[in-house]
Amino acid sequence: MATIQGQAAPYPARLPTRVHAVSHFLARQTTYRQRFLAMGTEVLMTVAADRRSKAAVEQAMNTARHLLIDFGREAWAWGGGALAQLNRQQAAGQVVSIPPSLHGLFAKAWEIHRSSGGLFEPRVAALVRLWGFDDPARLRSAPPDAGEIAALRAALAAAPDYDGGLHYGPAPQTGWDFGALGKGYIVDRAIDSLRAAGFGDVSIDAGGHVATRGTRDNRPWRTGLRDPFEQGEQAYVLASLQPGEASVVTHGDDQRGFEFEGCRYSHLLDPASGWPAQGLRALTVVHADGALADAAGAALFVAGRQRWPALARQLGLNRVLALHADGSASATRTLARELSWKRSITLSLVD
Repeated sequence: MATIQGQAAPYPARLPTRVHAVSHFLARQTTYRQRFLAMGTEVLMTVAADRRSKAAVEQAMNTARHLLIDFGREAWAWGGGALAQLNRQQAAGQVVSIPPSLHGLFAKAWEIHRSSGGLFEPRVAALVRLWGFDDPARLRSAPPDAGEIAALRAALAAAPDYDGGLHYGPAPQTGWDFGALGKGYIVDRAIDSLRAAGFGDVSIDAGGHVATRGTRDNRPWRTGLRDPFEQGEQAYVLASLQPGEASVVTHGDDQRGFEFEGCRYSHLLDPASGWPAQGLRALTVVHADGALADAAGAALFVAGRQRWPALARQLGLNRVLALHADGSASATRTLARELSWKRSITLSLVD
């Protein structure tokens, strides 16, 4: 265990609330940005391209934007989209038909569910709603009744496995929630659409999920990791890194949750108990597969301080950072070498 001192790096100590494009007449590329709401968060899409490509860039970005917005509607567990309708039928005890447009998402979710030993659980929609984590307007100030939690946990335990087909159930009192997978899944596809249009220098920041490809003016993209221990109107950066051709996904207990009698309850539920996972403040995964980084990050958070290293090895993840509730951190050696720290922190290295 060592105390890591902050290192100078080309990244601000605080993240600005708005990002503005800065042009330079000698630059070989122009930076194009679109900022919009999708999947319940603000999304910043950035493309670096030749100045003469403006019309083509805007068309490609519009296509990617609509892909993200449409996914946010259709793959949201609640509301009026395709997944919400399926969940209402499933909760009522019906055998449900999985929309072909979402079949790949279901298959990916179940693949990671199995490889994580069930620590990533995509069928927790009923529990998420009981805890009030489905909508900021419904956020609770105290835990729900333990009996209600136990009943939904029992329903989840009785639910059948997903066989990869186009039907599922019956699985009453359960529902699918891709909140810990969906961003990674669809952001990768949005980037694929931009690259197919000829624009390979891309960054998409979707609220806790940053994916980068290519470069900007022949320099690697750089992104920051927010410091959950610093509270305020502006987000503080704990460390920064150059992801390369990868996604950087952070799950934290400060993203959605409440405090009750001195205990923090976050939206990251342990499927084995039906209660929020405890012990970590945040966990970051960097990986080329955005969906895996997203879902595996949730599983590692649930695994906790002692068990996440073994699960990371099992899943083939070698770029992981965990921030502990006591203010210390642990990280894989690979990622630790890549991080530029903004302040001192006690760090344990994991093989």
